[in-house]
Amino acid sequence: MCVLGNHDLHLLAAWHNIERLKKSDTLREILGAPDAAELLDWLRRQKLLHYDEQRGVVLVHAGIPPQWTLGKALELAGEVEEALRDDNRFKLYLDGMYGNEPNKWSKDLSGVTRLRVITNYFTRMRFCTSEGKLDLKGKEGADTAPPGYKPWFAHKGRRSRHVKIIFGHWAALEGRCKEPGVVALDTGCVWGGAMTLYNVDTGAMHRCDCTDEGTPRAQPAPAQPARMNDQS
Repeated sequence: MCVLGNHDLHLLAAWHNIERLKKSDTLREILGAPDAAELLDWLRRQKLLHYDEQRGVVLVHAGIPPQWTLGKALELAGEVEEALRDDNRFKLYLDGMYGNEPNKWSKDLSGVTRLRVITNYFTRMRFCTSEGKLDLKGKEGADTAPPGYKPWFAHKGRRSRHVKIIFGHWAALEGRCKEPGVVALDTGCVWGGAMTLYNVDTGAMHRCDCTDEGTPRAQPAPAQPARMNDQS
């Protein structure tokens, strides 16, 4: 199983509008591949949020905002997934998903604006308030939150505490997250850091460092906090 992140969605947007590419993007090899249409059609049909009910484990790129229950998160992720798979809405969604506003969820939102906010929570979120107001500018460590904001997983009233959440996206954390039941996997492989893998059944971590020569170098990863009784 895999879930979509902000770079996956940007790739899909560039597929349908090459002007979306930035000078720093490294996506042209994919877009120019002979099987690009097959690969990217497969990508657009993937989930934003995956829940393994048997294990009590959630997989998501950036996180789940504190004000949403797991059920609400699954419902809203489904709205975006449906738009991605709908040929009549696909391009409209991709063109409208960019932007930081609105910066907070409201049930009264509709159309592409509604989908943009949902997308930002699942694929771009780092810092937010307890009510889910997003700060999408901060990208540094967990201790650099603006006044009134915290890492999404640090809010005491977070309504998804009963499941284990595995997330990536936040390379500046370097895989360190002290919150019980939350596993941070992004250890900056793309920046020359490491690729970290997590065994959902045993809790074992494995890390492959990226060397200057591009050859992975395996070593044990730092241990995560002890597992909670109400998670798997």
